[in-house]
Amino acid sequence: MAELTRRTSGVRHGGRSAQVVDRVRAAVLAEITRLGFAGITIDGVAKAAGVNRTTIYRRWPTKAELLGAVAEPILAELGTDPATGSFRGDLLVLMRRLRDSAARPEGRLLSDAIRSSAAELQDLVTRASVRTLGPFERAAERAVARGEIGDAARAAVAAHLAFSGLVMWEQVRGAPAGDADCVLILETVLGPA
Repeated sequence: MAELTRRTSGVRHGGRSAQVVDRVRAAVLAEITRLGFAGITIDGVAKAAGVNRTTIYRRWPTKAELLGAVAEPILAELGTDPATGSFRGDLLVLMRRLRDSAARPEGRLLSDAIRSSAAELQDLVTRASVRTLGPFERAAERAVARGEIGDAARAAVAAHLAFSGLVMWEQVRGAPAGDADCVLILETVLGPA
């Protein structure tokens, strides 16, 4: 008789597995919205998602990893490089993309995590920050390679200032930056077009 393979071995991809991931992400988002990050439990998320807690522990053994699963689609979107052909154009696309992502529920959770001082979130915060800032840095490198900016250090500083200006805008102003605000930040960093 052929040996039976355990159905629970490994992590599946696609089909039912994708549905489980979607349900878990939705449950984490709902639970954090309802209870805050400190109040969620793996058991509570499992119950809300309609899955066994072992399903969650196998993929996301910590609450921080659950939050990372919720943030992953946004981080993937933010990690792509625009191809406008200009430093100014690339930075403007990246700033608007970052602003729009931060307005989504998942983005607000990630922003809250970044502002949090919870030790268990520091690895997630570091990874998210590197991934979010990366396209800004790569835009600077492309600008230098195209000859738009002759000084790599200046280009890198400009990219960081555009990123930081947008991130700080909502904290200081109490509202997200509008399109005109993004242009204002960019003109302040790079000078008028």
